[in-house]
Amino acid sequence: MVLVCPQCSARLQIDDTKAPARPFSVRCPKCQTSVNHPAAGIDEPAAASLEVSAPASPNPSDSDGPLFERHTSAPRFNARTSHKPLAAPEDAAGLDDVAQLLTAALQHADARDASVRKRPSWNQRKVLVCTSPAYRETIAELLANSNYEVFVAENLAQAQERMREERMDVLLIDANFDPVEQGVAFITGEVHLLRPAERRRLFLVYVTSEARTMDIHAAFLQDVNLIVNPADIEQLPEALDISIRHFNELYRPLNRALDLAPI
Repeated sequence: MVLVCPQCSARLQIDDTKAPARPFSVRCPKCQTSVNHPAAGIDEPAAASLEVSAPASPNPSDSDGPLFERHTSAPRFNARTSHKPLAAPEDAAGLDDVAQLLTAALQHADARDASVRKRPSWNQRKVLVCTSPAYRETIAELLANSNYEVFVAENLAQAQERMREERMDVLLIDANFDPVEQGVAFITGEVHLLRPAERRRLFLVYVTSEARTMDIHAAFLQDVNLIVNPADIEQLPEALDISIRHFNELYRPLNRALDLAPI
């Protein structure tokens, strides 16, 4: 036997073997409304003992009212699709969940870069100046005032000895360095003999009047990292800082993988 609730239109299934032969009424299990059968106005205690059940999967076409699906127990937790989110920054409260995760990941990467690869302030870059006397002292003074640790070589022997004693970060050369001993040829020859891993840790600057300052194409042809025109010597510290920054950015993934500090 099927009764339809006049309030919520729920269909109530009643076992025919337990239904009394006389008129009776039952309560709807959804909205608690009294449903009478077959005539209204009758409410007997015997109705309380009736077993009333609603269809497990009602067909929406069988009723006139809306049907709602309710969860009676907590849904299953799927560990394979759940993730522990990264801690979102305090100032990202207005962002959506994806933006917060990306922001936290980028901040974590930046913090690691700063702690692992940032050059400490007390560790000055070592510069070896191998140039002609015409602007040797000018270059040394400019770089010393820009927080570089500067070494000046007056001849080839001094330059080779200094390079063998400790590793330089920056090497400045020009074509007129110790021409009697062919200084520039020997210095560049030693640089070319360095292993790739050692060569990447040396920033080579060539001072020449035959090219423009920071001319990338001329630097490539000379197999150096930076070209500086003598007319721009006063701007050497700025040009050097910019070029080294670009150089470090280029090798940033490699330095991170090898856990190396930038030049």
